[in-house]
Parts: sequence; C-alpha cells; structure tokens
Amino acid sequence: MITDPLAAALFSKNRQAVLGLLYGHPDEEFYLREIVRTAGGGMGAIQRELRELSAAGILRRVAHGRQVYFQANHACPVFEELRAVVLKTAGVAAVLRGALAPLGDAVRLAFVFGSVAAGNERQASDLDLLVVGTASFADVVGALSTAQVQLRREINPAVYPPAEFRSKLAAGHHFLKTVLAGAKVFVIGGEHELADLAEQPLAHSTSGDPAGNRRSVGRRGTRSGR
Repeated sequence: MITDPLAAALFSKNRQAVLGLLYGHPDEEFYLREIVRTAGGGMGAIQRELRELSAAGILRRVAHGRQVYFQANHACPVFEELRAVVLKTAGVAAVLRGALAPLGDAVRLAFVFGSVAAGNERQASDLDLLVVGTASFADVVGALSTAQVQLRREINPAVYPPAEFRSKLAAGHHFLKTVLAGAKVFVIGGEHELADLAEQPLAHSTSGDPAGNRRSVGRRGTRSGR
C-alpha cells in the first residue's frame, strides 16, 4: 500500500488499508478474510479496526447466514467528508500517485474524473484518469497496471501532451470541457498547474505515442483518441 504522509498522520496503517478498501468501494460488501487479504494486516489487528469502525458507525456490519460482511456506512453523518479524505489520502489518489511517481516530471498533471470523483460510482464503475505530460500513453498504461489490481477497478487513462491539451481547450474541445467542468480529485498537481497548462504557451510534446490517447489499462486491444 502506498503511504501518504497526511494519511499516516490521520490514520494507522491498518485503518488506512481498511478505509481505503471499503470507502473506495462504498457500494460493495467485503467479508473478513477478503479484507485481511487485501489490507495485508494481521487477522487480529484488522478485526479490531473493523470492530471499532463499526461501533463508531463508520462501517456497517451485515450478517448473511453465517458469513459477516462489512461495508462503508452511507448513513454515517460524516460519510461524504470521510470518503473525500480517504479518497485523497489513503485510497485512490494515493495509489495512483505512487504508481505514476516513477514517471517523474514526465507527468505534469493527473486527476481522477467521472463517477469516482463525483462519488456516485458503482461496483462495476471504471476509474477515469486524465494525464497531461510528456510521458507516452504506453508509459502511463504500464505504470498503472499494478494500481488497477490494487484498486480493484479498471482504469481508463486519457493522456495528452501539454501542447495538445492547451490547443484543444482553446478550441472548446467538448470532452475536455466536460471533464474540467466536473468533479476532480487531483493526483499530481492541482488547480494552479491546471491553470498554467490551460493558459500558458507550451512547447510541442516529444511523446512518441499518438496524441490524446484514451484507452482502458485492462483492454489493451482498443484505442480511441478524443
């Protein structure tokens, strides 16, 4: 699990893992051994976390026959706020940030958009990610392959060289206008970097991949530009 300094200050390692899984998939129920296997902690430690979080109303404990399941509690008074914090620190953003880190300065901006960013994702929802930089599409796809397994969601990256990103925005590109108008969870960079990329003259990218690529990490046989 990727450790974010802010997450480490807020939550213990095991709590990060539990909340990252359950609040990263708020519509799914998970049984104990599944949580332990995914979180990577000891059985006793994870059981304590689940017991405390359930007692506080942060998680729901549901019994189906002899099997007990746990789920993010949508009725929790701070569900939306907690989900937002977990998403940015111990969940999706932290995992993606760690996955893209080896690409270094070749990624200037990256943010999650779509249903996951808006908080209305479902069990089968893909994770949409916009990346701007000189990293090739193939580099981004390769970097995200492990993150996709860890997050248990198919990742759909849209990758743009900086010059194309700016030119398409200037031309009123429908897809990018829609994305920028919607909810965003920043992974690399923020609003300042986004404004800089959108407004400042930029040199043409040296990326060898076709510009504006968008394709699922899990479906390597298809590709479409937007």
